[in-house]
Amino acid sequence: MRHLLLPALLFTAGSASAALWTASDNVVNAIPDGSSSGLARSLTINAGGQAVTGVEVRLNISATSGGSAFLGDLYVYLTNGTSLAVLANRPGRRAGAAGGYGDDQSFNVLFSVLGTADFHDYRLNTTGSNLLALTGPLTGTWQPDGRPADPGSVLDTSPRNAGLGVFNGSIADGTWSLFAADLSSGATHQLNSWTLNITTIPEPATVTLAGAAALLGLRRRRR
Repeated sequence: MRHLLLPALLFTAGSASAALWTASDNVVNAIPDGSSSGLARSLTINAGGQAVTGVEVRLNISATSGGSAFLGDLYVYLTNGTSLAVLANRPGRRAGAAGGYGDDQSFNVLFSVLGTADFHDYRLNTTGSNLLALTGPLTGTWQPDGRPADPGSVLDTSPRNAGLGVFNGSIADGTWSLFAADLSSGATHQLNSWTLNITTIPEPATVTLAGAAALLGLRRRRR
């Protein structure tokens, strides 16, 4: 019976310590038009050294006041200084459509591994065709674009290996930065807000020590 208690204690310690850390930036900032210099905004997470098990990003971008949008211009990524996840990389850009989707709409979406469709092809996944424009703001939960290819050559067929899972196992603490660029002149965009949600658990060594301490206390009480 004593031999079976240790795994149960380890599981309980890890589960009890799981946490969700949330930080938001609601300051409206214009994204430089037609410039790779882009806009960078940062949030700080203090999670006590816990390890990342999941990351989500809510992102709200629209045309600037009085302007127009062209969502295929946008390139957006999230980084913790070590790893990088591509949220949007010229959505709609594909063979024969180098400009991407020309939708004059805002979007307020949640990027998550739980999303059911690829953001790069949002028009195809929303209207059923790459050629049908959106008739209203884009919302919902989406898988990030995930394509780390150069925005000047990215296509819908480019490899998707830069999703939000790249952060799993890293330490949550520190500065998380969102970078947004408008890579074609004409339409102008602004970042209205973004929110970072990070789910964590203690590092394995921490959980093991907690479980061992609990087991030791149990043995002493039995004596």
